[in-house]
Amino acid sequence: MSETAFRKPLPLEEEAPTTPATQLAKRIARYILRYKHILIIVVASTIATAIIGLLTPYLLATIIDEYITKLKTEGLTTIALLYLTLMIGQWISQTLRSYSIQTIGQYFLNNLRQEVFEKLQRLSLQFYTTRRIGDLISIAINDTTILNEVLVSGMLSIIGDIISLAGIIAIMIYLSPPLAAVALINIPLIALITRFFGSRLRRAYRLTRRKIAELTTIVEESIAGISVIKSFRKEEDIVYNFSGLSRETINAYLNVAKLMGFFWPLTNIATTLSTVLVLIIGAYLSITGLVTIGIVIAFIQYVNKLGQPITQLVNMYDSLQAAFAAAERIYGILDAEEYIKEDEDAIELNNILGEVKIKNLSFSYTKEEQVLKDINLHINPGETIALVGKTGAGKTTLANLICRFYDPDKGTIYIDGIDIRKISIKSLRRLISYVPQETYLFPGTIIDNIRLGRPDAADEEIINICKSLGIHEFIEKLPNGYNTDAGEAGKRLSTGEKQLISIARAMLRKPSIVILDEALSSVDTATEEIIKNAIKHLIKGRTSIIIAHRLTLARDADKIVVIDGRRIVEEGTYQQLIDKKGYYYKLLQKQTIETIAK
Repeated sequence: MSETAFRKPLPLEEEAPTTPATQLAKRIARYILRYKHILIIVVASTIATAIIGLLTPYLLATIIDEYITKLKTEGLTTIALLYLTLMIGQWISQTLRSYSIQTIGQYFLNNLRQEVFEKLQRLSLQFYTTRRIGDLISIAINDTTILNEVLVSGMLSIIGDIISLAGIIAIMIYLSPPLAAVALINIPLIALITRFFGSRLRRAYRLTRRKIAELTTIVEESIAGISVIKSFRKEEDIVYNFSGLSRETINAYLNVAKLMGFFWPLTNIATTLSTVLVLIIGAYLSITGLVTIGIVIAFIQYVNKLGQPITQLVNMYDSLQAAFAAAERIYGILDAEEYIKEDEDAIELNNILGEVKIKNLSFSYTKEEQVLKDINLHINPGETIALVGKTGAGKTTLANLICRFYDPDKGTIYIDGIDIRKISIKSLRRLISYVPQETYLFPGTIIDNIRLGRPDAADEEIINICKSLGIHEFIEKLPNGYNTDAGEAGKRLSTGEKQLISIARAMLRKPSIVILDEALSSVDTATEEIIKNAIKHLIKGRTSIIIAHRLTLARDADKIVVIDGRRIVEEGTYQQLIDKKGYYYKLLQKQTIETIAK
């Protein structure tokens, strides 16, 4: 491992092109419209809050002009109580509005996260080859939260802000057109300021989201690979890398803060300018008798109220930059192409003979490099074949194509004469048990991890399968037997023990086809014998594909298939290939010499 292995993170996916804000807003609005009944309450309470907010300054102006300036007391108590009632009504409507918005927000967040998570489960392995886990976690958790916060604190609030703004403008024009013109001078100023800073803020917020994703990724990867980091003494390198990313994240947020440092003071200056002009012009108009003192006071209140929705709208614009940056990343997942698509008339298979036929198959992960080319292979029902070849020859890729984790660029794979693209994905994978080279166990007990093969299996059936595989005694010796906690990713078990659990899981599924990928890699001699015995029971009577790194393990296969240079270069029985003294024979000799040398 090189000294710079942990210096730089792998690149994230290429930045998606900017999606028009109107398009993103429409998509978000469609989510909100799912909750029409609650939305009606939000709209009703918002309108009530806005109307009451418009009436209170007008009522105050009436009290001043009709009662205080005229020294009239009759009816003053009644109008004062009306004023108080309006204030209480405003409090009730605001409370109802706030609760309703929060309710929609939480439903929105839950459903959006659910949709993102479900999409991640549907996407093929090809999608994950170009994306980093930490980035996807950040989108599913952090970006959905950002979008929800904007929805809760702003998007629905815009309804009330727009109603308030329109109402205030209308009533000010009704009371005094000249004074209204002065009061509204800040609106075009704020619009110009917002337009100038808008695109800059959006780019800045998009960068912060990417940096947060990078930080999430490096933390996730460093924890997942902690044993490798420690074994190669790379703690300082990973800390150095994290510190660098952390500084970049700080700089990204400071760039946002710098922009906001100019943005907000300029909008506040525009609002303050309007207030000062209203005071000056209002005083002049009052002295000349064009307006009453009550109207001037009402205008001062309206200007203050006018500042609130403008500020909220401007603040919402600020928040929307972060939200749209998050939305682009979220919809980048939701809109991602599902490369493995199920045919509309997909066939459900319950039982198969297990014949596998591959015709003229070619496959590449990227356009630049082809992994498999013109592969033709026939596996008879119940036959065991061994796939051998150098590391990177395409053995695992071929197994993944049979499981339909990927689709070939060219050619067809048939099971019992049926194109696997015509078979439902669920039934195809139910009939195939795949034991990967790196076994993953989920947090939970041993028996629960085995039951993953068939969730409805009874404990007794699982135990009987483990006995038939010869691993019952090994499990019983664990601290709590079958109820032993495997730990996160099976960290409490050795590589060989995890392989045995994986084989039992595959056996429980009662598959017709079994694929074993390097099942004996990185295990000790004693465990190897147990695994060999378990494999014999697993593949008995089943069509089996064994990817073998140790070439001697291919000896007992019905047929050995040798892959090199993207093609099948040899196939036959062990003895046939030895007698031929071709590629397999030379490969076996080389491996034998290397083993003796060790």
